[in-house]
Amino acid sequence: MNPIKRILLSILGEGHYLSLLAGSFQLIWKAGLAGEDYQDVYFLKYFIEEGCYCLDIGAHLGYYTCELSRLSGKSGKVIAIEPMSKFNRVLGNLLKKKGAQNVELLQLALGGEGEFVEMGIPLVNKAKKFAYARVMKSSTHLDYVESEKIRNAYGDQLLAGLPRLDFIKCDVEGLEVQVFSSMLHVLEKHYPILLCELADQQERVHFLDMIAPMGYKAFILREKKLHPIDVYSAEKAISHNHYFIPSSRMQGMSSLISAK
Repeated sequence: MNPIKRILLSILGEGHYLSLLAGSFQLIWKAGLAGEDYQDVYFLKYFIEEGCYCLDIGAHLGYYTCELSRLSGKSGKVIAIEPMSKFNRVLGNLLKKKGAQNVELLQLALGGEGEFVEMGIPLVNKAKKFAYARVMKSSTHLDYVESEKIRNAYGDQLLAGLPRLDFIKCDVEGLEVQVFSSMLHVLEKHYPILLCELADQQERVHFLDMIAPMGYKAFILREKKLHPIDVYSAEKAISHNHYFIPSSRMQGMSSLISAK
């Protein structure tokens, strides 16, 4: 953690510090200054439209949630899932300030084993790393300085009543395969576009192997275009964020897909 963040955290306390981060991002975002790291959030406007139903798994401070809410409009819906209570609370307050009435915010874990999972925030380089919050069982090598028990849900049960589902963003620190394995019937019913952070090659391979039978293909975003990739290649990934598009939606995305 850089010195400025450390000082702000010390002065404001965690709750106000996280609220400041969430609010500041929205201002920076509106000014178009969020930068390359957030190119995927800027890219949403090219394929999310009024009436879309979207799912944000691992919503954190709402970087995707707020933009999905704006783009899907009054006739659309966003289900934001943020398991950690402190992030959930900050996001809930932000959504109230924005008047985002089309967002349903849930405090759940998805795809875990049993009725509850233990989630924690680890210490990295002697500082609490908020962005690394995760299921503790999946990363036992980390030193956790805070933890809480989170109710677990299964995607197929939780989302069974949705009339449509157009897009899912998922960032759950290495448990993407586990999360999506709990909602395969939902995928087969709606064939949403998927955006997942998959840092490890084996994770990308396992993920695509699971959904490829449904007609999904893998892409990465570069210069406002989606480029096909071979997840089985040993070549280092250009980005950790991967798009998976089913054949049934390919035609509607054709203008966004690179021919190269």
